[in-house]
Amino acid sequence: MHPAFLALLPAVLAPAQDPGPAAKADAAPVGRATVYRVDRIETLDGEAMESATLVVRQGVIEALGKAVVVPTGAVVHDLRGGGSTLMPPYVLTHANWLQSDSRGNGRNARFLAADSLWLDDDALQPLREHGVLLVGVDPPGSGLPGRTSVLDADAAAPQPRARVRDLHLKVELDSNNRSKELLRKALEDADKAIEKEAKARTDWEKARKDWDEKQKKAAADKAAKDEKKPAEGGEATPKPGKDEGGDDKSSGKGKDAEEKAPPETFEPPTIEPDLVPVVEWVRKQRVAQIWVDDAAAWLHLLDVLGERELPWELVAMHSSSTNLHEVLDALEKRGERVYLPARLSFLPFTRTRLNLPAELAARGVPLVLLPPATRGPGGFGRSSAETNLHDWRAGVSELVRGGLDRGVALRAITLEAAAAIGQEEHVAALVAGGPATFVILDGDPLDATAEVQFLLREGKVLYDRAKEEKEERR
Repeated sequence: MHPAFLALLPAVLAPAQDPGPAAKADAAPVGRATVYRVDRIETLDGEAMESATLVVRQGVIEALGKAVVVPTGAVVHDLRGGGSTLMPPYVLTHANWLQSDSRGNGRNARFLAADSLWLDDDALQPLREHGVLLVGVDPPGSGLPGRTSVLDADAAAPQPRARVRDLHLKVELDSNNRSKELLRKALEDADKAIEKEAKARTDWEKARKDWDEKQKKAAADKAAKDEKKPAEGGEATPKPGKDEGGDDKSSGKGKDAEEKAPPETFEPPTIEPDLVPVVEWVRKQRVAQIWVDDAAAWLHLLDVLGERELPWELVAMHSSSTNLHEVLDALEKRGERVYLPARLSFLPFTRTRLNLPAELAARGVPLVLLPPATRGPGGFGRSSAETNLHDWRAGVSELVRGGLDRGVALRAITLEAAAAIGQEEHVAALVAGGPATFVILDGDPLDATAEVQFLLREGKVLYDRAKEEKEERR
């Protein structure tokens, strides 16, 4: 062992010592702290905190609670006294009003939602004003219109850069046979493409094996011939244009000249672009989001999938009445995440109210809540966004008044929604040491009239209502 290393061993192996007051002072947090004092903090990690304080430093929650010391020199925002609430930001997994066109029905899985957007400069501003940090968008069209993307609420127009360009394969399945056969044909074509590739790989592996064995045999034959050569004098010189076996090399028609080595690596057959995402789904390399309207579409889905065990989530859209309650047992058995519009509905042909999200939540099914009008574009521009976002928050409030657990509802539009788009590390329960990513409203988050005062991501203010209103008055 090197002498210099041996000399260091005592220091390395010695027990840790108390650094002392001076060293501890040097290790104190650096950077100016920002403090938010509010009437309530919904951490979504246990009980809510009343009349609480949250300290942010360098993009991290330094402390939060009811008895938090305000650091010296901190910037303090005291929002107490008006029912202010601080909580993780809203996440909207489907904001289809951002679509500006429709591609129609068909197999168009090659398209990405992010590539279909062309937004006005202020198209995403309503999201920030309503406390939405992340937003999912769908490719326009029906059938297999493409794959979803995820945007930041502060993304730049006109063609925003996506946080996640390629996420879920979108499948819209209606109760008509045309929609059913479109999906069935796509899956059958995917099976054929996979079988074709498997056969091509088998053929390639055999060709490589045969080629390698032939090369080994040729090398062994040559070595044997070399051993039989006379020690002196050598062999007779072959006639011009002929090799030792009599093949005509000069004409290029010899047996060896006609053979070509197989590729060193396997080259799979080309799959048409619209089929590639479907093949990935069948191979369990991606998740599909399957949209259904009613129980009939659900039965079509089960019929098409048959015994296949594929990764998929259900987006169960419905209008003011629905019979989707008939499949509650099946959804409970699956136990997978379900996306639902934030609306109370009626049983068909009755005035009996149905709270489908509450029914599923009671059965332990994870939920994500969407605006009531989610399926198609439904208008475009700021007014459409305002309407959809207001209806979303109002719908969630109505569901809670109708029996949905408050905590489930809040998680369904924050943490669960973030997990649904793979962003659970960015939108998480509020804890000391976690990212300072949150929204502050001037009232109850389940009150659609409560206005957002601040929206932050990792300590950076993305929206400050007072500042925005001041600039508008100029």
